[in-house]
Amino acid sequence: MNLIIVCGAPGMGKSPFVRKLISDRNRCLVFDIANEYGSRTKYAGQVPVNLSINTNDLRSRYVGDNLSYFISLCSKKRNTICVFEEATGFFRGPTSKETMRLIINRFHTQNTYVFIFHSINSIPPGIMEIANLCVLFKTNDQPETVYRKFIQLGKAYNDLQTEPNGANRIIKLL
Repeated sequence: MNLIIVCGAPGMGKSPFVRKLISDRNRCLVFDIANEYGSRTKYAGQVPVNLSINTNDLRSRYVGDNLSYFISLCSKKRNTICVFEEATGFFRGPTSKETMRLIINRFHTQNTYVFIFHSINSIPPGIMEIANLCVLFKTNDQPETVYRKFIQLGKAYNDLQTEPNGANRIIKLL
């Protein structure tokens, strides 16, 4: 029943982090827009996740680009980690009422929602306000943008600039 934001530039380790997060969970549903949670992998050397494309299965993925449909699938799940891969691409502008309703009802469904963004600047303020955690990797954001938009991420953002790729910081928000 958490809302977790995972944020980092491409290639910084977001997907491996999420793969590990869901690897030991019985129930997960992934919005797999890039078709990378099945039998293929994004990078050489990765182990495939092999999630089912049958969204009625306990460990599954939706391969497509219909966000409303994915939200309807999530609303039917219970005790499930629902992963919104590539959230940067579909959270432009105000957050939809259906998305906010889904997130707010997470305490009733016992679902955990994971939103993956490529930049701090692309995280909607409404999502950040009710998130429990932010897992931050290196981004290409400008420091002044980070501090202006989400000051609570500033120290972690600065610390990561001198860390190797793949390093992250977990920031408790609520």
